[in-house]
Amino acid sequence: MNGSHPATDLTIVLAGDHRELDRLCTELELGQGSPENRKDLSDHLIAALVRHTVAEEPFLDGEGDLAEADRLMRQLEGAGPQETRFERLLGGLIRAVRRHVRDEGPAAVTEVRRRCSPERRDTLGRAVLEARDAAATLPHPDLADRVPPAGRLWPGPGFVDRARAALRGPGRDENASASG
Repeated sequence: MNGSHPATDLTIVLAGDHRELDRLCTELELGQGSPENRKDLSDHLIAALVRHTVAEEPFLDGEGDLAEADRLMRQLEGAGPQETRFERLLGGLIRAVRRHVRDEGPAAVTEVRRRCSPERRDTLGRAVLEARDAAATLPHPDLADRVPPAGRLWPGPGFVDRARAALRGPGRDENASASG
């Protein structure tokens, strides 16, 4: 190897997430597109943030910008793009994401480096990427027999929980140890 980190190193995955979250926030801040397009883009931001949170939460204290973002995502997922609260909630979510990317995110990456060997970071990074690939095909356990495959991760009420459950996979404890 040439001394560079493989693309599967969890620190590289998390840093890439931070760049993508920042890009989505910028796109939303530009305020372009129809309300429906903004809702679609906000749903995309929520999905990206849930994916990121599942990967990063074992390395954070749980009380911070991602906890605030979780609360806002749950309120936003049920808000229609024509509702007056939609832009207020979206603005709050963007601010929480920006704070996380600026303040908590780099600390989490540092914590991953401190707590995990390069081999463990690679294993965790691969697991995160595999979970993301599988998430599009895994239904929420309570809905598996009722939701057609194309609609398994559709946005709307419960989207945050469905996405999180799909990323964690069946039987994975949300508080499972990340060190090893």
